[in-house]
Amino acid sequence: MNSDKEEVSKPSYKHLWHGVMFVIGGVYMLGSYSTMGESVEEGSFPWGPIVAVALLVVGVLFFWKGRWILDRKAVVVEYYEAIVLAVGIALLVRTFIVEPFKIPSGSMIPTLLVGDYLFVSKFTYGHRIPFTRERLFMGEGPKRGDIAVFEYPRDPTKDYIKRIIGLPGDRIIYQDKRLYVNDQPVMYENAGSYTYRNERGTEVESSRFFEKLSDGRSYSILVRPFSFSDQITDEVVPPGHYFVMGDNRDNSNDSRFWGFVPAYRLVGRALAIFWSWDTQNSRLRLERLGSLVK
Repeated sequence: MNSDKEEVSKPSYKHLWHGVMFVIGGVYMLGSYSTMGESVEEGSFPWGPIVAVALLVVGVLFFWKGRWILDRKAVVVEYYEAIVLAVGIALLVRTFIVEPFKIPSGSMIPTLLVGDYLFVSKFTYGHRIPFTRERLFMGEGPKRGDIAVFEYPRDPTKDYIKRIIGLPGDRIIYQDKRLYVNDQPVMYENAGSYTYRNERGTEVESSRFFEKLSDGRSYSILVRPFSFSDQITDEVVPPGHYFVMGDNRDNSNDSRFWGFVPAYRLVGRALAIFWSWDTQNSRLRLERLGSLVK
């Protein structure tokens, strides 16, 4: 009697979780780039939606032919699985926990400088449900004074970073380079002159102030006393929206010019600077590494 037992290979289903991973990633990304009926600026190329559709196609291919691909004994398959595992974990962290961003412009000087790299918390304001305007686990939402990253409402493929000045229901007035919240003037403390070079290398002279909110939060802003680019604003923030401004008040494209940020466009809150490179002087700003964003 032959005691040898014939080995029976068990069916593998790992192609299914690969397919699920790509499909979920594509759906989440495509839902995040959905414009919700808003206009998109001319000239912007929709790289985000294209990548999202590509992820969906790959996911469907794995459902269809994935077992044939992944069950093969080949070195390239082993490398692929290792890479997908590493990339999958990185994308999970980047999508739901924390994401790095670079500061390309001077709209948040002196708080954030051109060349700063910072981590942004993706869970502080919860997460948007794809293809909807609803957010999960949002809690109390943003607080006045938070520095937030959000999808630019006129072109959701672009991320902006500004300071949240007005919460839903707040009346925001900005006139003669002074800010009023709910008809109360925000306190200012003169911190002297401030000279910086913008992203084009041009030297700009400004005045620095500490702006103090009613809840005690304080941060630095810049104004140019003799500039004539002042935008008079008198707005009440609608429900589910936020009024944002750059700390560099005379060099910021913000809510004074294009309106409010819907809650579903929020990406996250700025946490800390992990790298800072001075492109003008080709040096590392060691003193800024690890500093919290306030």
